[in-house]
Amino acid sequence: MSEPSLQTGAAQPPPGRPPGPPLGAGRIVTVVLGSLLTLVALGLLAVGGAVAYAGHSRDAAGFVTSGPAPVDSDAYAVVVRSVGVDLRGPDQAYARDLLGTVRIRATADDPDRAVFLGLARTADVDGYLRGVGHDEVRDIDVDPARVDYTDRAGGAPTSPPSEQTFWERSAAGTGTRTIDWQVSGGDWAVVVMNADGSAGVRADVDLGGTLPVLRGATIGLFVAGGLLLVGGVLLIVLPLVIRRQGRP
Repeated sequence: MSEPSLQTGAAQPPPGRPPGPPLGAGRIVTVVLGSLLTLVALGLLAVGGAVAYAGHSRDAAGFVTSGPAPVDSDAYAVVVRSVGVDLRGPDQAYARDLLGTVRIRATADDPDRAVFLGLARTADVDGYLRGVGHDEVRDIDVDPARVDYTDRAGGAPTSPPSEQTFWERSAAGTGTRTIDWQVSGGDWAVVVMNADGSAGVRADVDLGGTLPVLRGATIGLFVAGGLLLVGGVLLIVLPLVIRRQGRP
C-alpha cells in the first residue's frame, strides 16, 4: 500500500468578488458634492442648536435678554440711536410678529438715586438734548461688557426728562426701571438719564425681546440641516456601493 503524498505550498483561499471598477470622474464629483452638503448640513444643525439654546434661555417673563451693559458717563444723558425698523403697513405688523415685544431695563448703580429711561422719536430727543452735554453710544461689546461713546459737549438740560411729553415709553424711579415696546416703524432713540436731570449717569442697561421668530427658525434650521445631511450621505455612499458591486 503506497503512502499518501504530502502537498507542498500554501493553501490558496477561495476566489472572492473581484474589485469593482475605479471611481470615474462623475462619481468622484458626486462624492465631493456629498461631502460639501454634509458639511453645510452640520453647520446648519449647529446653528439650529445655538438658536434652540437661546430660545430656552428665556427668563421667567419669556424674554431672551442680552447684557447688562454698564453705562458710565459724566454727561447729563446717554443716548442709543437708531432703535426700531423702517417699516410701514403690513410689513410693520409682520416685524412685530417676528420680534415680539422689546424690553429695555435700567438699574442705577446707586440704589438711592432715581434713574430715568425713555424711548422717543429721534427728532424729539435731538430737540430736547440740543445744547445739552450727552454721550451717544457708538458700540457695545458683550464679552467683556463695555460701552463706547461719542461725546457731545454742552450744558445742563433746562428741565428734567420726566417733564417732557414726547416720550413714547418712559419710566423713572429707584431700583430697576423697565419699558416694554412693540416694534414700530421709524427712527427711535433710547435715553438714560438721572431722573432729576443731573450729570453723572451710571446704570446697568439690558435689552430683551420675546422673539417668537426663534421657534420657527429653530425648526427650519433643523429640518433643512437634516435633509441636507441625508442627501449628502447618500451622495457619498451610493457611488461607493455601486463601485463595490462592480457596476459600470
